[in-house]
Amino acid sequence: MLRRAAGVAALLLVFAAPARAGTLGLAEVRAPDGTLLGKANAGVFAYPADGSVLRIGSSRATSARVELRDVSMFNGRITVRRLLVPARGLKGARIDGLVVDGTDYVVGPNALISLGGGSYVVALQEAVSPGRTGSGLVALRAFVSDPSLGLAPGTQLLVGLARAAHPAEPPNRASVVLGLPQMPAAQASLAGVPLFVGRDVPLPDVPMNTLGGQAVALAYEFLGIPYVWGGATPAGFDCSGLTMYVYGQLGIKLGHYTGFQYYEGRRVSRDHLEPGDLVFFHANSAGVPQHEGMYVGDGSFIHAPQTGDVVR
Repeated sequence: MLRRAAGVAALLLVFAAPARAGTLGLAEVRAPDGTLLGKANAGVFAYPADGSVLRIGSSRATSARVELRDVSMFNGRITVRRLLVPARGLKGARIDGLVVDGTDYVVGPNALISLGGGSYVVALQEAVSPGRTGSGLVALRAFVSDPSLGLAPGTQLLVGLARAAHPAEPPNRASVVLGLPQMPAAQASLAGVPLFVGRDVPLPDVPMNTLGGQAVALAYEFLGIPYVWGGATPAGFDCSGLTMYVYGQLGIKLGHYTGFQYYEGRRVSRDHLEPGDLVFFHANSAGVPQHEGMYVGDGSFIHAPQTGDVVR
């Protein structure tokens, strides 16, 4: 039995690389590997030159907020009269006049609207950067899965970005543990968990006749694989891409976002942890964890940490 949230989708947003405050756009178009394809500064913006993917009539930023007006995405499939994003927190964030495929929407934080074909747009989503050097909000994040939208699958549009300059704390505590469906449900926490450091780490004694044990054995094959923003193949993984890929090879379909996977199973207590269970870390102000790994036994887990690091 899966645990899900009704009417909202709480997702993790991770940017391609840490950056100093003031170097990032008010809106960005990111390739599947995180490469920056286009960046909006104050004023008018169009991507590409004809504005068929993203057009912004006006934009401006102050130390307190970012404001965009007359936004159009995907040849007008998504239009917004005004976006207002505070530099810190959700208080005062607004999306006025949101229309998607001819339907008016009034949305709250982390609301998801399907665009069909696996593509979607998420409203007012909290964001962190891999180096934990900044955090903030994105007013609208569109994820492209259908190439008919004119972009490669995996491309993302980040529209209305405001990032705080203060550093965020690193994930040092697992606040939620998610087990396989057959595990009992309970609240859990996991603190001070050691990490793996390389491919030479021996495979722990896991039961290979269980799904979780097989997942751990498969995950160990990827020790040392580089972290890649949005990565979900052995060429490179992000944290949720690693767990999604591993369980996908075993016939279990998971979403490619930490927030999705947070709801795709039952909670288990620390005493009931078994190899293959997913552990989630450092929840944001909305209670959504921002990182995850796979428990392997003996108080340890395997994960894809952040840009510049490897699966360990």
